[in-house]
Amino acid sequence: MAQRFLILNKIVDDVITKDWDINTSFSCDCSSSEFCDPHHGHVVTGNLKIIKDRKLRSLLCKGPTFREAKNANWDKYLENVKSSLDACVQQWALSKKVDVEMFQGWKTNVMSDVNSKVAELRCKRFKRRRSVLNSPKIKRALEKLQEDFVFVPTDKASNNIAVVCKKFYIQKSLEELGIFDESKSVKKDGSTYVAVDKSRQEIIKNHIKYTKSNLNTDDIPESFPFLYWIPKMHKKPFSKQRFIAASFFCTTKPLSAVLTKCLKLVEKQHKIICHRFFRDYGINPMWILHNSTSVHDLAANFNRKKNARNVRTYDFSTLYTSIPHDLLKRQLAWVIKKAFKSSGKTFISVYKSGASWTNSPKKNTLALDCKKFIRVLNWLIDNIYVTFGDQCFRQVIGIPMGTDCAPFLANLFLFSYEFKWIDKQRKEKNHKVLQLFRSCGRYIDDLCLINNNDLMKEVMADIYPKELELVPDDTDGLSCPFLDLNIIIKDHIISTSIYDKRDAFDFPIVNFPTLTGNIPLKSAYGVFVGELVRYARACTYYDDFSARTKSLINKLMKQAFTFRKLKASYFKFVTSHFLLVQKYGSRILSFPGDECD
Repeated sequence: MAQRFLILNKIVDDVITKDWDINTSFSCDCSSSEFCDPHHGHVVTGNLKIIKDRKLRSLLCKGPTFREAKNANWDKYLENVKSSLDACVQQWALSKKVDVEMFQGWKTNVMSDVNSKVAELRCKRFKRRRSVLNSPKIKRALEKLQEDFVFVPTDKASNNIAVVCKKFYIQKSLEELGIFDESKSVKKDGSTYVAVDKSRQEIIKNHIKYTKSNLNTDDIPESFPFLYWIPKMHKKPFSKQRFIAASFFCTTKPLSAVLTKCLKLVEKQHKIICHRFFRDYGINPMWILHNSTSVHDLAANFNRKKNARNVRTYDFSTLYTSIPHDLLKRQLAWVIKKAFKSSGKTFISVYKSGASWTNSPKKNTLALDCKKFIRVLNWLIDNIYVTFGDQCFRQVIGIPMGTDCAPFLANLFLFSYEFKWIDKQRKEKNHKVLQLFRSCGRYIDDLCLINNNDLMKEVMADIYPKELELVPDDTDGLSCPFLDLNIIIKDHIISTSIYDKRDAFDFPIVNFPTLTGNIPLKSAYGVFVGELVRYARACTYYDDFSARTKSLINKLMKQAFTFRKLKASYFKFVTSHFLLVQKYGSRILSFPGDECD
């Protein structure tokens, strides 16, 4: 459904920026709508009751990834199977260097089995389905809504569609790009973006030339990412915007993909460096986390000694659009040089599935030495462009969200400051300070510290550059949310349960498949088992696990899952993950769904 509803690229491309001003003549009727956001003065809502047509609203409530079930066209199916088999045989024969006729008997047997099964299915009566999306009435209703509103995914709940006033959506985008004088004054250090005088084709031509000369590839998309935003409905007291560059298909995509593999290898090398640092000095300067599993490891260390006193989380506000480019280049150059020196290798060889260190790269393999790596990375940072409507902009501060290597750039940038600060404290023999930073974990812009006694509040200005703002949580220091966990300290013991920001949303969350759509049943029930594994890993106590599981079962039952299959999947989970759930004792052998409404 996303192709019909989420037409952001068309909305953005149709904007003529000179026709817009702060006091624009473009009008809307948001003020008279019951769904008008009182802070913004425009419609920004996740409540789909704004859609009057019941069938269209019901369809949108199932999320943009929902696929309507279709009537079987067996003739077309047989045609597709035959053509796919022909292609398979051709490729197989080519790889084995044999004649195609060698596989003729196998292909005939396969098609015979397929024809027999199709003949059997043709005799069965299937309920004829009518496509809601192809209904002329629904099409007209959707087109009418799209004249005044924009349908976008919701931040933290990508399967939920939010409805935003089109005028407001475009105005906020233009303000972010600093087009209007009024918006430029908002940013003290200048706008994140600057308009460029060069034509798009000229910039694209330069990008292709540079990429070809450095990557030896001709597969380079001839387009720029466009800027769009999604509403942060979890922000209180009013929603905010998360701006993203749609970089899936753009000129810098091949280069960014290569750099992602290289930066991943660099991060791995720094983990080795930090492991040696920990072995020699007793403290780990590597705070980077990739999931909540590491939090459980930290908690286990404290629980063995029963000495947990406090926990505090911090958040970098607007990290991606606050990092100055000169600092980003300088710190990443330091990170890359240190990794190369530690590896003892001269090159990084880049392959289809990853990258590795080497002293003698193969002739036809892309290889980057330290200088080339830094040079190519600096070029990418200096050549981040986005489009909006008829204008093109270069980002002069920060990294655009949506670029492949953005998380690695942000992670390694912050890591460079953290490592240097820890090493400085070691050299100055500030052992009491280091003791309070033994249990730190950071997932990109979210930081968690255990038994830090709030020392981070005093020293964060010494660790990180002044351009970044680190905001502590407002809890009592004995409980706080971090990633998907709610961390609680009681009697010097750390326990965890599931935390989900979406629980506070004032509209139903769409996050699991609906079986009335075109989806395989086996993989759908696999989603249920996957969630049970996640709950069991996160929840220390059975009551928290059981409460989450009951809520999940109730939700799935409303989405055409059957009680019998859910129960069978639950006991399959218990059997295959016995070591994970044995902490709950015999209570885990009771199906929580038996107590559901």
